[in-house]
Amino acid sequence: MRVLQGVDVPQFYKDDDDRDADFNGAVDDDEVVAEAWERWRTTCAEADKWYDQDTDWDRLIGHHDQQYEVRDIMVHIVEEYARHCGHADLLRECIDGRTGQ
Repeated sequence: MRVLQGVDVPQFYKDDDDRDADFNGAVDDDEVVAEAWERWRTTCAEADKWYDQDTDWDRLIGHHDQQYEVRDIMVHIVEEYARHCGHADLLRECIDGRTGQ
């Protein structure tokens, strides 16, 4: 959502020296898990605040030297979120064997 807010910030779990930093940093540590949940909650709150505004879905947003409509970015966000929820469901299934309904 930060792209839509016009904020260019580094990705939380990206490290140019470690291509898999987002996975390598995902360890079974209560502090790491708590930090990840807090970042997620903060990001969701920022997104909700932005979303509650009067938004022009046709407005163009610059990102990586290209222009994208707000609508296209929102569709991409929904697709990515669904994909990652699917990954989480597969991990849960590996743990307890339950499959989605």
